Amino acid sequence: MIATQLRPQDFETADYKGPRLGAEKLAEFVKDKRAKILDAGCGVGTVGLQLKKLGYSNLDGVDLSPRSVDACKALNIYQKLIIDKLGDNQLDIAENSYDGVISIGTFIPGHVNQSAFLEFLRVVKPGGYIVIGMREEFLDVAKEFQNGQLEGEMKRLADEKRWEWVQREAIIEFFAGKPGVHFVFKYL
Repeated sequence: MIATQLRPQDFETADYKGPRLGAEKLAEFVKDKRAKILDAGCGVGTVGLQLKKLGYSNLDGVDLSPRSVDACKALNIYQKLIIDKLGDNQLDIAENSYDGVISIGTFIPGHVNQSAFLEFLRVVKPGGYIVIGMREEFLDVAKEFQNGQLEGEMKRLADEKRWEWVQREAIIEFFAGKPGVHFVFKYL
């Protein structure tokens, strides 16, 4: 099955803990429930639903799949939904628009890679947080992430003072018993 054929509840039955854990991770750093949050790679809205359960209501989403965005519209939890690619292109979003950007389960082989980081930095406000959650195995098996490419770019941006690397946290069960990892950054 591909994401465009699924509903949020399908991910819950697949033991996909990533959306809940990612939303909880964002809530650790973005305390204001009125904060404006971008769900980058919103898919069918699993992360948005978890953020709503935590009391967040000012959510926007972006995803490449029109069918996924249609599924999100049906949830009535996003203020604005954009169909676009996450990468080195510029999204139709003004600079410094968001208090937080969350991208859970989006950094996967052949999907989204480190080219999206600069766009995340462009749309988040100074002092805002970026939370990325992914399956840990992809750091080794995805050719675009192998040999430290993904984390190397994260480190380069931290070294250049573009963002502060706040946290790298291992997740015991991210998806179907497989481990994951959270990365948290603060835009300087």
